[in-house]
Amino acid sequence: MEKRYLYGDAGLIEVLLPQFELMETSAGGYAAVYRDPLSNSFWLKYYATAAADGGGYLTLMRLPAPSTEKLINIAIRTLFEDEAVAAVLRLLDEEAIEKKEFRELLIEELEQAVEKGELQPDRAFQIIKFANLADPMNKREVVGKTSTAVQADAAYFAGIAERAERLLKRLS
Repeated sequence: MEKRYLYGDAGLIEVLLPQFELMETSAGGYAAVYRDPLSNSFWLKYYATAAADGGGYLTLMRLPAPSTEKLINIAIRTLFEDEAVAAVLRLLDEEAIEKKEFRELLIEELEQAVEKGELQPDRAFQIIKFANLADPMNKREVVGKTSTAVQADAAYFAGIAERAERLLKRLS
């Protein structure tokens, strides 16, 4: 990958930000848009909430925000561990806040990358762990749904978890 889309290393972010021009802040200072004068690219500084227990994971993301497919590609193929973690946390935030689906596509991409030998076992373990892919718990809303719809959602997450467990066993 020639350029980064995400930074998840707080120390590195604190080094980069003074080189950028602050454009606007919102959310009580928890989010801000910056412009990189060298590349004229725009960046969003925010706190990923997926990993938050009262805080958040400081993230710097190139705008426009990467698509779900791009985030999955970054998580699997970036050379930077902090970018991989930030991509997974972004996927989780988008799932929780915007109800964007990613699990089926992520497990498929992981299976293919492992099959082709394109993914180090440590990275695969990390992605499965951070994305909670091996957790069969239904993460979708149940209120207002029929029991059939709730059962279908539960089966979806159980199926993903089963595939993730198989992949983990294959890698160990």
